[in-house]
Amino acid sequence: MRSSLGLACGLAMAAVLLPAPAYAAEPSAQVIEAATGVKGVVRPSGGGAEEVGAVTTRDKVWGSTTTVRIPRDARRGVAVADSGSGSVVLGLPGGGRPTVSAKGTVVYPGPGFRTAVQTTTDGTVRGLVEAKGPGTFRFPLTVPRGARLTRNADGSLDVMRAGTPVGHIDAPWARSAGGGKVPASFGVEGATVVLNLGRGGASPVVAGLAYHAAPGKGGYRGAATIDATKRTRTWTGKEMRQAQPLDAPEVAPGRTDRSGTGRTAPATAAATDPAVGAMFFSFLGIKKRCTATIVHRNLIATAAHCIQQGGVIFNQWTFAPQYDNGATPYGSWKIKTIYYDQRWGKLNNNPDFDYAFISLQPRNGKYVGDVVPWGRADITDLSWRGACSGDNCPEIPTHVTGYPKNRTTPLECFTRSRLVYISENGEKGSYYYTFPCKGYAEGVSGTALVGQFPEQGHPGYEVIFGVLGGYQGGGDTDDVSYASYWVDGKVLFDDAKSKAV
Repeated sequence: MRSSLGLACGLAMAAVLLPAPAYAAEPSAQVIEAATGVKGVVRPSGGGAEEVGAVTTRDKVWGSTTTVRIPRDARRGVAVADSGSGSVVLGLPGGGRPTVSAKGTVVYPGPGFRTAVQTTTDGTVRGLVEAKGPGTFRFPLTVPRGARLTRNADGSLDVMRAGTPVGHIDAPWARSAGGGKVPASFGVEGATVVLNLGRGGASPVVAGLAYHAAPGKGGYRGAATIDATKRTRTWTGKEMRQAQPLDAPEVAPGRTDRSGTGRTAPATAAATDPAVGAMFFSFLGIKKRCTATIVHRNLIATAAHCIQQGGVIFNQWTFAPQYDNGATPYGSWKIKTIYYDQRWGKLNNNPDFDYAFISLQPRNGKYVGDVVPWGRADITDLSWRGACSGDNCPEIPTHVTGYPKNRTTPLECFTRSRLVYISENGEKGSYYYTFPCKGYAEGVSGTALVGQFPEQGHPGYEVIFGVLGGYQGGGDTDDVSYASYWVDGKVLFDDAKSKAV
């Protein structure tokens, strides 16, 4: 969804095109590129009277397109337009007539320092300064109406609008000519990012920020489906007790969560919600289980990695609401059709889309929701909430009930969730919900995150806004868990609901 900017930026290209700037002759580009590296940096093309040029990239995962327009006059700022999350303009501290290096770094000379811009193949925009020593450098942002900058515990920033991320700014960094780290921090003055550069190391010092457009709506390409009518059966209580919790899927190495988690909430034994149950299946001949929750008259929600991993589709599924140590008070239900986001990937390991909905076969002419009491909590992407993220985000009161390892009865936890940005080796990352719960390990994958929002007009208003999974398959420790950020989770649910009954 495109958002209108708070003020017009005059980005139209002139009718008469001017030649692209010559390669930079001064050593500034070399100094900057030595500090940043040039892997993935794209040289802008085109250009005109007002622009050095532009770079357009397409996110292969989310399907969104990001266009970065770099101005000849640094005061006009770098325009970053993303087809999914909207547009921002990243203002620069200042500078004169730009030059462009052979590697694609745009350098603006300035009074006592130089400003530079780099754009990479994933749409990341780097705003950089080369300075002789300590100083303060301002990067004014023009953001969508209603958006604001919020701080995170690791020093990074988010641009948030109506509870939805527009973009993320990595924590600042700075390096001296000798390659050593130099102290750097961000201040925030309204919509202006203030880069504070401290003392340290040999001159010159290169410092900067990196802006990543957030994933946005519009990339959904429809549900991938699996006809499971021949992959399902009824299990005995003995078989259910033999089932092992499913291990988390393999994820890309290097992705780092620097958000902090807060205190760990205690979990308590419970079997009070009949809508929550254990989902059993066979993976490579081994009996396994995850957690699933009834979310509609004929749909359950779970994690996509509880459906298939590495291209291998699981078999012999059954769902047992309120399962308790082999007992199935509401019987077991064979599954019918599985719906998951196509972007989960051919190898089924994209943590951004680790969620699925499953329709069940009726029993005696009745659907599961006709027999089992279920909360009828709304499914939502939380886009109606106020602007927040990280440490600035009011934490979401969250109720989760799942089946962890070494337990055949469910474990309930009342905790608080928040949205965090997790990056991989400094490259473009993703947003996930995280929450602390003691004792939540293998087996709880697919557990629904039920948020409680009394501000919606009455206490007890509940919504399901995610399922345990995503980053690290839902978490690689027993005390901190994750869930994919449902950018299009509600869309997938509506798609599945329209076909399920």
